[in-house]
Amino acid sequence: MVLGSKVSRIPCLSHFGVVHQTNTMATLSDSLSVHSPSIAEPERHRNGTHFLISLRNLCRSGKVKNLDEALDLFQGLARMKPLPSVKDFTLLVGVVVRMKHYTTAISLVKHMDSSLGIEPDTITLNIVINCLCRLKFIAFGFSVFGNMFKLGLEPTHMTLTTLINGLCVQGNVAQALELAYHVENMGYPLDVYTYGVLINGLCKMGDTSAALGWLRKIEQRNWKPNVVVYSTIVDGFCKDGLVCEAFNLWLEMRAKGVLPNLVTYTCLIQGLCNFGRWKEAGSLVNEMMKIGMMPDLQTLNILVDAFCKEGKIMQAKSVIGFMTLTGKGPDVFTYNSFIHIYCLQNKMNEAMKVFHLMISRGCLPDIVVFTSLIYGWFKDKNINKAMHLLDEMGKMGLLPDVVTWTTLIGGLCQAGRPLAAKELFFNMHKYGQFPNLQTCAVILDGLCKGHLLSEALSLVEMMEKSNLDLNIVIYSILLDGMCGAGKLNAAWELFSSLPAKGLQINVYTYTIMIKGLCKQGLLDKAEDLLMNMEENGCLPNNCTYNVFVQGLLTKKEIARSIKYLTIMMDKGFSVDAATTEMIINYLSTNAGDTKIREFLFQKR
Repeated sequence: MVLGSKVSRIPCLSHFGVVHQTNTMATLSDSLSVHSPSIAEPERHRNGTHFLISLRNLCRSGKVKNLDEALDLFQGLARMKPLPSVKDFTLLVGVVVRMKHYTTAISLVKHMDSSLGIEPDTITLNIVINCLCRLKFIAFGFSVFGNMFKLGLEPTHMTLTTLINGLCVQGNVAQALELAYHVENMGYPLDVYTYGVLINGLCKMGDTSAALGWLRKIEQRNWKPNVVVYSTIVDGFCKDGLVCEAFNLWLEMRAKGVLPNLVTYTCLIQGLCNFGRWKEAGSLVNEMMKIGMMPDLQTLNILVDAFCKEGKIMQAKSVIGFMTLTGKGPDVFTYNSFIHIYCLQNKMNEAMKVFHLMISRGCLPDIVVFTSLIYGWFKDKNINKAMHLLDEMGKMGLLPDVVTWTTLIGGLCQAGRPLAAKELFFNMHKYGQFPNLQTCAVILDGLCKGHLLSEALSLVEMMEKSNLDLNIVIYSILLDGMCGAGKLNAAWELFSSLPAKGLQINVYTYTIMIKGLCKQGLLDKAEDLLMNMEENGCLPNNCTYNVFVQGLLTKKEIARSIKYLTIMMDKGFSVDAATTEMIINYLSTNAGDTKIREFLFQKR
């Protein structure tokens, strides 16, 4: 048996659920005891040395084709007399890991230890820790790490790096940093690769400045960071919108003799395109090609998508021409860039032409493509065509995801069919999808704008009972609906309860309540709330002031209107179209009132 009755020296392996999770585990014992003729066994050779040499060559050259062949080789090792060293077994287990059969690799190590008496060495246990981390059993990985000391084995920097990487992959970057500090203080040196893992983890959690700090630590130790480390931070800066910092680091790495690779160029091109810096992005593409580095499909798709978003369709088409010449596409992402922009521009005939073109060229649309088209047809107020595409998705074996459902629900609400949208909302679970907060916000907004406040209130009550973590956006939508329906007292009660729910009231929510109070003529209370905003650290914005001034103008509170017009203009805000129209209407019906005329004349 693979899992023998003997107690293993590897901690916790006998308790792993992971070794029983797959059919492979259930049949592994049989696989090790049944002969397969695909790979010669040692008894077929005149001596076992020939077999070991063949096995080592197969493993190191990557010529072990699949798991069955790996298990045949393991069987061959297990039958040798005397048994080979732990290094040969570990070499083969490493091949199984590279095939991503992590649970199988763990069971093979267990079999080596408990059934064959082959004690694992540091490299073997490093492999086990790596498998456990990849299976997201980090705690068990630390158990194996602790047992190394009991076995008299010294962890290597690879042991520590594997555990640190496992923590980072799980999002526990703070724990990974703590571990790094701790082991270095204990005298276990980390290397540039470990620091690279920490830099990657920090960038993924959005702390690029801290990642840059670790890069400087690498330099202080006179280690040479490689292109991967630099590219990771360049990408982090670009995602943070800090393109200048990314570009400066790109120049720095080149000055230090680290040549950018395709990933570095692609990250920087993406960052430049996001900020409309087309000339610089184009210069980078030209530079790549001058040094013999051809942009790949991902790089070209970034350019296509960026051009489409800016409405530069001809430039996007020229990139597709380059793709065709170099045999690099287009793919589904490329086509969707065009479809998405055509849908936004209400050019649905053009969008459908691209849709049919991609199918005719053997490029099947994905959920994103269908969702873009469904959104476009709803925007075009063509519900039938939108729902027809939903049927087409089903015929192609594609199930709508939560984004598609949210698009459908939002489209029906905009088409004036909030009850139909509500029905879809409650049927999502039948298709294996559950609404997220965005979906909830969309249906709630649709119900409120459809004058179905009681339905909206019932929905929020149901959400609260289901322990959904509702945010301020959800309650702001509901407050807007309540104020619009004249339920000001109930709205005020809900508004007052928000801090107790752990929610921070934002400027949008304050503005909704000020508008509701003004609508009911409660100008003093609205003014008090405006004052309270600043006291609570929430500064009124342009919309807030315009809403309040409109309330004052409605009640012909001219002196106060001028007061707040002055305040908002001193703060750099301007009157919007609605406020301007109200001022013009007031002047046309109150020609004798010179106060606003004088104010406007002074401000010219």
